[in-house]
Amino acid sequence: MSSRKERKREEREIKKQMRKEKIKYTIKELWEEFKLNRQGKTKRKRSEVHQKYRRVDRILTLLIVITLITLIIVWLFILFV
Repeated sequence: MSSRKERKREEREIKKQMRKEKIKYTIKELWEEFKLNRQGKTKRKRSEVHQKYRRVDRILTLLIVITLITLIIVWLFILFV
């Protein structure tokens, strides 16, 4: 039977190795994407990359419209009351 310390040490080493493999994989993926991007091709579609920016853009536009409407309401209230 292995002791508790040995098991924890083994688990830490396994996690450490998994982390290293994940880092290697992400670096490899970034390098591949960079090479394809230089050739004018990409693995990811342009729409996938910019999807989160469109979402932020919609949220900001909505916030601007809401603030304009509240500003108009406040000005109407101030001027006519």
